[in-house]
Amino acid sequence: MKAIRLLSALALTMTLATGAATFGQVKIGSNPTTIDPNNNLEVESADPTKKISIHKTTGKLTIADGSQGDKKVLTSDANGVATWQSQSELAIPVTAFSGAITGLATIPTFTTHDQIDQRLPLVPTLGAADWNASTKRFIVPVAGTYSVQVGLSCISTTGAGVTLWTRIWVVSENGGPIFKGTSPMGLTAGDWQSVVYTGKLNAGDGISLEGYTMQTDGNPPVNNIWTGTCGRAYMTVTKID
Repeated sequence: MKAIRLLSALALTMTLATGAATFGQVKIGSNPTTIDPNNNLEVESADPTKKISIHKTTGKLTIADGSQGDKKVLTSDANGVATWQSQSELAIPVTAFSGAITGLATIPTFTTHDQIDQRLPLVPTLGAADWNASTKRFIVPVAGTYSVQVGLSCISTTGAGVTLWTRIWVVSENGGPIFKGTSPMGLTAGDWQSVVYTGKLNAGDGISLEGYTMQTDGNPPVNNIWTGTCGRAYMTVTKID
């Protein structure tokens, strides 16, 4: 009799242990007996690729309904039905690039537009993958509407009567906006300027922050040593849609 009771207790213990292991995962849906071994919970539709799941180790929630994608945002309609949408579909501005110089940078006297020595050597704080350090340009990753903000703070290297010119050069726009300094740059008092550009850009377009000096009368400096030294320079590129 004792042997029978012992076997019965052992069988019950094994059953409970098996049940604990079995019911450690919960599956609701069209295939209730099949669950990803990495998940603790799955709620599956008739289409097995569309389900909500919780990962066993990380605890991460996955909502896959066919609309999911990289960097999408979960949103809902008026009835509370949730779908994944891209930030551009929702018209949410996203910073694609930001960068600044980390030391002093010299800008040249003007000769012709879009010379590589006119471009500021920015160090990315965001969007480094799309920054070309050799050409000193941000390469637009995807087509859309972008807003570009730049700024330069420079003094004259020699103290000569020159003004600072700041330009956002956009390849597809043949230069984008340009702004001329309104006061002469000197050794003790420099010139600070900021420029904003907004426009439709294509994937592969290049954007750079460029600066150079001009004489106060608007002519190129007659002396090529009348350059500028910039202590601050930044560029921020925001994708609007």
